[in-house]
Amino acid sequence: LCLALALSLSANSATAQVAAPGGDDALVQSYDLEAVGKLKEAVAALDLMPPARQTSYLGYARRGWLQYRLGLHAESVESYRKAVALAPQAIEPRLGIMLPQLALRRWADAEQMAKEVLRTDPSSYLATLRLAFVYYSQQRYAESASLYKRLKDLYPSDTDVRSGLAWGLLKAGKSQEAAREFRELLSINPRLSSAQQGLQLSGAR
Repeated sequence: LCLALALSLSANSATAQVAAPGGDDALVQSYDLEAVGKLKEAVAALDLMPPARQTSYLGYARRGWLQYRLGLHAESVESYRKAVALAPQAIEPRLGIMLPQLALRRWADAEQMAKEVLRTDPSSYLATLRLAFVYYSQQRYAESASLYKRLKDLYPSDTDVRSGLAWGLLKAGKSQEAAREFRELLSINPRLSSAQQGLQLSGAR
């Protein structure tokens, strides 16, 4: 189970960024530039906004998203942190900041943010998914599997969730349960190499 799994499920989510309202040409330009893959230019466009707009929640959240996409993960964390401070009740920036935190392997910080989201929205798919991955990365495999199992019950066709559950069970020493999950996963997609590898490691025949 790799970091790409946790990130690929969420990188394009609307919860990772903020929609542009009308009437702000620089902000609209930033979105247009991002749409054609010009990420550096999209960040530069934000610098054309009025100073008060740049230091608003929207300005920081938008900058944090673009910095994350550019691989500027430390800078993204700082931008999102300012957005969190400006909107202390909001879920959106907490989900956003988790992306660079995960990329930087700041497991404790990502765990804290996920739990803050779940206190407000206990059914949050993204917060639960990312917390499960954090637990897995910290070798807290039983806790990770428990969260993946909860998600599997809610999203039975989600192969990434089912893969996380299977690997969590395997790492927790529950080989038979893991083998069953890997078999179910392969029945959905026989070409999943990670599931084939997991089934082999489980010792199942």
